[in-house]
Amino acid sequence: MTTPPDPRDPRFSGRPTAPGEGVGPDPGADRRDHDPGGHDLGDLFSDLVDEQRATAAAASAGGAGQDPEDEGDDWGDGGTAGDAGPGRGPSGPGTRARARRPSSPLARKLRELTPTLIAVVAAVSAIEAALSPARPVGLRAADVVWCALLGAGVVFAASRARRWALIWLGGVAAVVGIGGDATAKVSAVAALLLVGIVVFSDRRDRLTAALIGAFAVQALLRGPDYGFVGLPTLVGAAAVLPAVWSGYRMARTRERKVARRATYVVVAVVALASIGAAVAALESRTRLEAGEDQATNGLDLIRAGDTPAAAESFGLAALDFERASDRLEGPLTWAGRYVPVVGQHVDALRAVASAGGDLGDSAAITASTADYRTLTAEGGQVDLAQIVALQEPVADSATTVTGALDAVDSVRSPWLVGLVDDELDRFREELADVSQQTELAAEALAVAPALLGADGTARYFVAMSTPAESRDGGGFIGAFGLLDVTDGDLNLVETGNIGRLYPEGGFAAPYAFDPPPDWEERYGAYFVEVFVGNTGASPDWPTNRDVIGQLYPQTPAGTEIDGAIYADPAALAGLLRLTGPVEVEVEGETLTIGADNAEQFLLVEQYVRFDGDNPNRRELLSDVADATFSALTSRPLPGITDLTDVLGPLVEDGHLRVSVFDERPEAFFDRIGLSGRWSVPDGSDVLSVRSANLLANKIDTFLFRDIDVATVVDPETGALTSTITVALRNDAPADGLPRYILGNRNDLPFGTNRQVVTLHSPHRLDTVTVDGRPGGVQAQTEFGQPVYSTTVDVGPGATRTVVFELSGVVPSWPYRLEVLPQPTANPDQLTVRIEGAPDLGAAPQFEGPLGPPFSIGG
Repeated sequence: MTTPPDPRDPRFSGRPTAPGEGVGPDPGADRRDHDPGGHDLGDLFSDLVDEQRATAAAASAGGAGQDPEDEGDDWGDGGTAGDAGPGRGPSGPGTRARARRPSSPLARKLRELTPTLIAVVAAVSAIEAALSPARPVGLRAADVVWCALLGAGVVFAASRARRWALIWLGGVAAVVGIGGDATAKVSAVAALLLVGIVVFSDRRDRLTAALIGAFAVQALLRGPDYGFVGLPTLVGAAAVLPAVWSGYRMARTRERKVARRATYVVVAVVALASIGAAVAALESRTRLEAGEDQATNGLDLIRAGDTPAAAESFGLAALDFERASDRLEGPLTWAGRYVPVVGQHVDALRAVASAGGDLGDSAAITASTADYRTLTAEGGQVDLAQIVALQEPVADSATTVTGALDAVDSVRSPWLVGLVDDELDRFREELADVSQQTELAAEALAVAPALLGADGTARYFVAMSTPAESRDGGGFIGAFGLLDVTDGDLNLVETGNIGRLYPEGGFAAPYAFDPPPDWEERYGAYFVEVFVGNTGASPDWPTNRDVIGQLYPQTPAGTEIDGAIYADPAALAGLLRLTGPVEVEVEGETLTIGADNAEQFLLVEQYVRFDGDNPNRRELLSDVADATFSALTSRPLPGITDLTDVLGPLVEDGHLRVSVFDERPEAFFDRIGLSGRWSVPDGSDVLSVRSANLLANKIDTFLFRDIDVATVVDPETGALTSTITVALRNDAPADGLPRYILGNRNDLPFGTNRQVVTLHSPHRLDTVTVDGRPGGVQAQTEFGQPVYSTTVDVGPGATRTVVFELSGVVPSWPYRLEVLPQPTANPDQLTVRIEGAPDLGAAPQFEGPLGPPFSIGG
């Protein structure tokens, strides 16, 4: 249908035409076709309307004649696909013909070469796309193929696409690519420049359009990650699909036919591959679940100590996993591995099955050859040969688990459906737990021979402390022992009251002592060179080990040591839970000490039953320790679960610590928290409240501490203020208990508890008050940070409240508070309220009894 004549047009008004007037083209009437400066937004996107006409005309014309979108044509404003010739619109009244400049030989030659040049651009784009970091499948060969197809396909489609589609493609790619790597940035800029040429050009240049497609696809494939999972893919699809659809609509009939056939083939292959993979996944699921159940059962049996049954269960698990792996490696999944999304699921299941099989085999071998129960024999003899025999299989198991973790991590993908992703998460969590255990076991076996005297006798000082007389590191060391280990033979060769180690000349002849850093300022008043029982003063046990290492060799029974062990009544009670009760003889009386009564007996009852400076009572703590050690080294060990359930909390809470001079075992002890090392991560705030008894009595069993922390953080400036309130409640009676518990040498009333309360904090102390009144404070330094101390007397049945007001700045963002507790006779009650720190949630962030060290935030 043609446009009806406008009666207002003088050419059709019936009046005589003036010279120069007529039915020919009106100079300037089609200025938008010949004057680039005459474009507006309606001109640029008028293609969207004309495309519908072009489609209809192309269908009626059957694609005969020269392609209207070839080199030299306009962008479709005056013609549609199916026009009889280049630049020609339908004839009829009111239709303006478009003039076409005569083609030069060079122009005609370039037009002839355009298809070849586009093919070259497509090939280069395919190669560059294949080298991009995009991973649509996760399998390198498949990723190369899919990226190359995308790189070439977008170029061919763009070479046919309308101007509006090219502008959209290039614009989106420029926005995405500018945040990517160097190649993405260059591609983004190039695509944007070429889009500018297209915007201000009236004539189609298929080569320019193809280059826009090439640069755009590179920018999209190399763009950064942003937004939610899958958003970059959705943005890329939104950028590319209009150009692909427009290119298809404007292509020749035979080209569209080829495109449709290719699409049908790809869809059919993808569908068949997906169906095959789904069938294999369903068939393998039963085996995978059975293998998981057998493996879990094997772990339970290991923890229970039944290693032969565990080996059998792990063997069955390996068989189930291997059968599942065979199915997933079979022909049904071959094609599916190369299909995006489907391939990720196949690889995830294959990784689980393969890792499960390897783990089952390794665990079965380890369980059958590594029975930890054989490590302890009568008389405390540990078989070093057995330890050496265990090293290789356990190390192999650790390597296998690490490999399984790496395999699972390598197949993680945001495209996994929830069910598969959840199962993979659960499997990985179990692997991570087993990995940590096997790594620790392998490392323990590696350092064990040296610790057990394989290279000569190893000697360890055993410090038996009592938090009834507290020190910053735990408690006063009331008894000692010397543990000798030679070729795995453990002997507690000496035990006794700590008084045996004091220098005979007292202050007149103290031991030689070179104090560690900050020791003299912080703990000089304890005179450890005379009173060796105060060597547990520091909250850092390796520091105390160094001090003991200097002093013990100078004592009457002393010798060089390789390390020091700390144990308090809570630790002895825990060990008795493993061994069962022990009996000790005191003044002709047989006492039965077990897990249920050990702490109360050692902290209070022994002083009641054997009042005064009774020499038999003075040896009682060491006697209980000796009997406990004998039972521990001679009686059968329980299962791993019982061992970890008992010893784990003792180590975490600081009741049992071991530190040695050998760096490799010490690093292992640091890793598992056994060394008792003071450790604060860089950039963390720290809170540690410590208190120590200054009256040399055993009254701290009746001391309870409530600690309240109220911190306000300014998220903009990082300014911090903190109020730390420590309430000390003394539940000791004024009489009714021996002087050794309630008395003192300072003429204070019976039942009085004098404590030096210490706060470790990196912030500036503004004020300290005791019961609302200004208190004296001593500012010192330890571990490179400020330490603030004040002395408080707490009468029997009384409560005193110490308040520290601090100010400072947040060490780093995100804010993290490290809480380091003191091992005391009664656990502290702690409340932490932090306001203003992002991501910490509502206050209080912690409220309850204080146990092992922990962190808030970070």
